[in-house]
This record gives sequence, structure tokens and C-alpha cells, in this order.
Amino acid sequence: MDTNKSLLLLVDGNALVHRAFHALPPLTVPKTGEPIGAVYGFAMMLVKAINDLKPTHYAIAFDRKAPTFRHQLFDQYKAHRPKMDDELAVQFARVREVVNAFGIPIFEMDGYEADDILGTLSSQAKRQDIDTVILTGDADMMQLVSPKVKVYYPRPGGSFSDAILYDGEAVKQRYGVDPPQIADIKALKGDPSDNIPGVPGVGDKTALKLVLQFGSVEKLLEHLEEVEPEKLRTKLSESIELIKRSHELATIDQETPVELNFDECCQIDRYNRTFVAELFRELGFNSLLPKLPAGELKQSTPSPYPSPIEGEGMVENVAAVRAEVVPAELKYETITTIEALDSLVSRLSAAESLAVSTAGSVLSPTSASIVGISLSAIEGEAFYIPVTPPGSLADGNLPLEIVLSRLKPTLEDTSMPKYIHKGKYNLI
Repeated sequence: MDTNKSLLLLVDGNALVHRAFHALPPLTVPKTGEPIGAVYGFAMMLVKAINDLKPTHYAIAFDRKAPTFRHQLFDQYKAHRPKMDDELAVQFARVREVVNAFGIPIFEMDGYEADDILGTLSSQAKRQDIDTVILTGDADMMQLVSPKVKVYYPRPGGSFSDAILYDGEAVKQRYGVDPPQIADIKALKGDPSDNIPGVPGVGDKTALKLVLQFGSVEKLLEHLEEVEPEKLRTKLSESIELIKRSHELATIDQETPVELNFDECCQIDRYNRTFVAELFRELGFNSLLPKLPAGELKQSTPSPYPSPIEGEGMVENVAAVRAEVVPAELKYETITTIEALDSLVSRLSAAESLAVSTAGSVLSPTSASIVGISLSAIEGEAFYIPVTPPGSLADGNLPLEIVLSRLKPTLEDTSMPKYIHKGKYNLI
């Protein structure tokens, strides 16, 4: 692959959904009353970014509920934030349906925020000489901007769909500092939205002045004796540890344990346009249908729950020619109870053949945990089993060891042909 001609679009899932929820009026599915305002905003910005930027590949990162390393560093990190609005919380399942319909690989990991995962992926892309654009509703991502990384961000005070592409010069014009210095500013003045303390009594103007004078927090602490007036110097001297901690809280970690395998990231022109269009019609997103980018209109039956590493949104029968049409009736089901699992196993045991795929926690198969299993025995019908990996805290999903024990007889039945999507990854 000639990566020099490639453009990777990285999507900040939670930030974009939150921004959409607060920027747009409440919307519902007419027939059911289901709230979908945030889903619509997310889909609108995703489609706009694809059309405006013309990326060749994409991936997305989501936050998890588990505490991050920042909570271990400072137990009051984000402590004052209210509980997520119920009307927003229920929309994340639909957002993931949109993500999976487009076949976008998902990255998420306990202990890290989506910011850190995107920072790591963009850093790895940069080392591979791949240009990256981060689609986000979080201004903190501006610190990642570099000659190879830009940020696509809704215009402040404007329409949610009116976005600006920030390069280094645009960041400096808006914030008065270079991208890496944004964390230095926050370390000094704090950040109420994340409950980062900063130095008491130091505001925007003083923080900007100090960063412009010394270049960074690190240099500032090395030359405290040069700070004037004396009152400010004393204030900073009494807050050295606080400044260091605030800087660590404000800095996006670009060395998280995720791996960007560019060949595994989904190619946008291979997404199933027919399947996305059907989902948009179901949600009432008719205004977005003419804006959908070109894709493969005819593919084999897509799964609404593809593996985060699969990226094509379909179960691929490696021993047969792909179906030329999508079946008129599609049935997809998530298996979340032992009773439903046992019923599924009973049905699959009588199948003539079986398509199987796993969802991995990260792209690298040697370090991934299984977080889901996809199964399909007949065209137009597929099942997804979200699982909790061994050693992980219970999260409402079925334990992996129980799922595997139930599936074992069927999976080991040598008389039943098995078709494996991403076979090498799954085997490892």
C-alpha cells in the first residue's frame, strides 16, 4: 500500500456524541419516540468529514466506564461532572450501530481515555508517514496537531455542521500558543471541565504570558527565579508539585498499549452503502442519504456487530462467491443471557455450515482479548455475543469461558464447514 497517498480519519466517539447532544435540538424516531438527536449529529458530522476530507481509511475510539490512570493520579479528576443524561446514555447503542454499519474499527481500553488512544494512533500513523485528521468535539485534541496531524472541529458559536480544519497555524491563531503548549496552559490555569486544579490565582492571561516567556512548564520550573513579580514567583514556587500533576493530567498520552495496523483499518470505499442506507432510513435520517459517500452497493450479508478489527461489516464466506444482493429480510440479534445462548447453540448445532468471527480488544492479535463472537448459519441471519474476557470485572456481558464451553461442541464438529472472517487474526 502506498501510505503516502493515504489519509486516516480518526473519530473521537464520546466527544463527538456529547457535542452533538448539546448542540442539536431533541430528535426522535417518529414511529417509536426513541431519542436520536445525538445519533443524527454524530452521523451528520461523520458523513460530512468523509465528504469534505476524502479520507481513505478510518477508525474510532470510545471511552470506557472504568477509571483511568488520571483517576489514580488524582482521585478528584472529573469528580464534579454530573451523571450522564439518560436521554444521551441510551443513544450510544445506536451510535455504535452507525459505527458498525460503516465498518469502522473500534479502539477502546480500560485505564485510558479515547483522547489517549487517538493520540497514540495518530502518533503511530505519523511514524508510518501517514497523514491523519482527528474528528472531535473536544478542544483538548488540539495539542496533537502537527505537520502530519490535523483536527476537524465544529466552529465555536456556529452551526454544529460548520467545522474547521485546524493545522498548527490555526491553533496558534486561536489559542496564542503552539499545539504542544496547550497542556502547559492548562497545567497553570487549570481546567474546570475536567477538574484539573492548576495554580490558585493564575488565570488565562498569566498562564499565556508565562508559557510564551519560558516555552513550557518544564522550562518555567527550571527558571522560577526569573519570574516577576515576586508574588507570582512565590505562588508558583509553592505549587510546583501541583503544576507537575496538573500537566500530567492535561497531557494526552501518546504511548498507550494499542497498535495501529494500517492494513487492518477499514478502507472507506469498501463500506456497505446499502446496509448504511437501510439503517439511516430506519432512523429517519433521509436528508443524509444523498450525502452518503460511494461504497460497495452489493456485498455479502453484513453483520451489525463486526469485529473492531474487521472493518468491512460483513461475514465473508471464503469458500463461496459473495451474494449479489442483500436479502430482503435481515435478522440480527445480540445474545446477552445464558438462556438465549443455549437456544442459539441448539440451533447452530443443526446447521449445515457456520460463519465465525471474533471481536478483538485491540488490532494486534498477540495482545488482543476476545470481547465478542459473531456467528451466522444462514444468509440474512447473524448473532453477536458480547463477552467479558477472563480476569476482567463483570460488565453485564456473558463470561467468555462460559460462552466458549457452550460453543465448543459445535465449533469442534469437523462435519460442519466453518468459514472464518480474518482467519489469521482469529486463529492467533
